[in-house]
Amino acid sequence: MQHVLAHLGAAASVGAQGIAQPCVGHYETQFPSILCIQNYGAVLPEGFERTIATTPGHVDTYGSTRVPNDSTFGLIATADFLVWDLDHAANILGPSPSVEVMFEVGNIPHEGVVYEPDLNIILFSPLRPPPTLLKIDLNQDPPTLSNLTTDPPLLGIGAAYHKGLIYYCGSATHSSDYVAGLYALNATSNKVWPIVNNYFGYNFGTCDDLAVAPNGEIWFTDNWYSYSLPELHRNNTLHLEPAVYRHDPTTGRTQVVSDALLTQPNGIAFAPDGRTVYLTDSGADTVSDADRRLRYVSHLRRTVYAADVAPDDNGGIGGISNARAVFLAQDRVPDGLKVARSGYVVVATGSGVDVLDPVGVPVLRVQTDFTVLNVVWAGKENTDLWMVGYERVARVKWALEGNVLVR
Repeated sequence: MQHVLAHLGAAASVGAQGIAQPCVGHYETQFPSILCIQNYGAVLPEGFERTIATTPGHVDTYGSTRVPNDSTFGLIATADFLVWDLDHAANILGPSPSVEVMFEVGNIPHEGVVYEPDLNIILFSPLRPPPTLLKIDLNQDPPTLSNLTTDPPLLGIGAAYHKGLIYYCGSATHSSDYVAGLYALNATSNKVWPIVNNYFGYNFGTCDDLAVAPNGEIWFTDNWYSYSLPELHRNNTLHLEPAVYRHDPTTGRTQVVSDALLTQPNGIAFAPDGRTVYLTDSGADTVSDADRRLRYVSHLRRTVYAADVAPDDNGGIGGISNARAVFLAQDRVPDGLKVARSGYVVVATGSGVDVLDPVGVPVLRVQTDFTVLNVVWAGKENTDLWMVGYERVARVKWALEGNVLVR
């Protein structure tokens, strides 16, 4: 009973002093760029209202919530970092974290961001024809941005580096016949070739994102979003339900992993030990059968899931088990995600990214003034996080190290 009363007293104190405060003992000189959100913002003064729009990409953020009876809440909208758990966040942010816009790009979705460590470059792709890639050269100071045309031209939605190659979810074409599937790119020669582009003759819906499992299998998500963008792929009808697949490059076998857990599977990443796979469901961005338009419905799925990677009888990977929801996105939908070397999960969610601990508890949020669709760690120190999406490309400088790439 005393514990409950103490908690209620703390909540009342938060309400008296305001939700957004300086982080005591850390980052006071960076206030209000870095804010500590008291008690996870669990209690807002009466009269608050968050307005939702159905347009994908609409600026609906936690900070846009109207809270007329808290004089501090307005600081949230313009902060770079929101801290929920200061003890853990300080180790992630380091002494002098920053968010910097590096490049202005078109107001269209940009995806497929990947770091190629052998060349020290970042590649990403505008999701509009003609298919092309954009290259950030980290060998230059400051980094430079240029176009890169592969052979054949490639449009990448999800990407991952593994043993000298970049694997893509997307499409490549010599003849304007865009076929969704897995493709490989040798970034030195710029040669592209297909890995798998059908399931027994059926077209994949999108092939959205991928991750390479510890045994070398490529796991990828397939959803219906390209149905709303027919210029991306040739299929005018939906052949397959949204699902998560695994592909064995050594045999060519493609096998479904899950078709019931997610409504619109999107991002995918493995924990550093390979025993957990994280998946995002962006079903709140829903595709209408009537007019093939994309609409945002906030009460539909916008969830991050974790699942145990189950071994098979031969000691390999047999699929997933114990799938559980671990995080409901606070802004828009969860899209791409990556896992840090320490196990923290970084998820692109609307105007920024959320950092979660391995069981999904939010630790901090990085805020941007553009919609972030995917992220990647890059650079020799493997601590710079690059964010791509609509309009801009930004870089986070902090202490969180990315997962080790297999070279």
